[in-house]
Amino acid sequence: MLRALVERLWLPEPESSGWPVRVTSGEVPPGYRVVERYAVVPSPERPRFLVPLDGRAVAAGSLTHYNGLRWARLRLPRTVLGAGFRTGVAPLVLRHRLLVCVPEELPPAELGDYLLSAHLGRVLGLPRPALGVGVRPPDPNLKPTLQLFGADGAPVGYAKVGWNSATREMTRREAAAIAAVTEGPVGGIRVPELLHHGPWRDYDLTVTAPLPLRIRRYREAEPPRVPYDAVFPDQPTPTDLPGPFAARTTKLADSAFWRALRAEAAVLADDEEERRLATVVAAHCDELEREHGGTPLRVGRWHGDWVPWNMGRYAGDLYVWDWEHSAEEVPVGFDHLHWRFQDALVLRGRPLAEAVAAVRAAAENELPEIPSDHRRLLGRLYLLEMFMRTYHLKRLGGGWNPALHPAMLAVLEER
Repeated sequence: MLRALVERLWLPEPESSGWPVRVTSGEVPPGYRVVERYAVVPSPERPRFLVPLDGRAVAAGSLTHYNGLRWARLRLPRTVLGAGFRTGVAPLVLRHRLLVCVPEELPPAELGDYLLSAHLGRVLGLPRPALGVGVRPPDPNLKPTLQLFGADGAPVGYAKVGWNSATREMTRREAAAIAAVTEGPVGGIRVPELLHHGPWRDYDLTVTAPLPLRIRRYREAEPPRVPYDAVFPDQPTPTDLPGPFAARTTKLADSAFWRALRAEAAVLADDEEERRLATVVAAHCDELEREHGGTPLRVGRWHGDWVPWNMGRYAGDLYVWDWEHSAEEVPVGFDHLHWRFQDALVLRGRPLAEAVAAVRAAAENELPEIPSDHRRLLGRLYLLEMFMRTYHLKRLGGGWNPALHPAMLAVLEER
């Protein structure tokens, strides 16, 4: 896990290409100097977090800031460990280090060409920030997310790193969505400000402003209910995410959502399993278009990952982040169904069949603003969207999501 992360963040190009950065856990190579230093917690064999050793306040802050968003089982050990770094005890116990080195003759002005931290400082107009880095198992759909800290230990932002086709698309989509959402009313929802979006080497970076330090995780079992008067002046609805654009009514076959879904299903598949999926989805689309192509649907922007771990509360406001799956002209109600789907699949660890049943039940019983004869259709459309999202990410170089694949094929082939 640690090697994959190191290659992603510090060694994007091979040494043979002239890349000057070296990363070591031991001796500094001759002729090199250390520019970043991390404690590997708890060990290189079981890495969970890289603590930046840029002073006690930075090290402690990287562990304790935003603990209010974490589950209790994570909050307590991070609080204790943060206190250990603040007092100077933890570095004596946690001896494993990760050292990022550059040639001694490399001018400071050129660090931004080779160090992500220096580049981020340059584009944000700040001194080079310290990076707090979580370590997760390698996943082609996973983007490194970096906490950025100033010299006093205060957070200055979050950076997402798109490194392949799938993740670059997500960072671009998130930047565009945040820019669009913050242009108009969002029904009392607060969205972290977009600080920067742009390329670095072959990567795509999206940087957002830090959250309030005292923010707390969303604890309610039910999805947030937000007012819709500003978004649907003629039809207030309580169950979906408001965006800056008034929703409109359109026929299913004329919507941007439907055109994108059909285009994805029509893309030439690479192997037999992908072709099987594309064929089944195309059959569903043909059937739905015959039966419901002229059905009027309310469509608007959705968040795309409306789940409790992407939101928190502070001073009475609801903060929402992670807009990387947001899109326009999506059927109203999708965010509510997504909450039910992810609650079953992720929070309760249920198999896909039960998550699908939760979506169908929610579509039938929890969307009173949707005409009763459209609710089953909405459930089918949402499941097609999720299954094609999985296929899309895999096609762009990501891997199959094991929580959905291959079980989603059985769900699709039921009909």
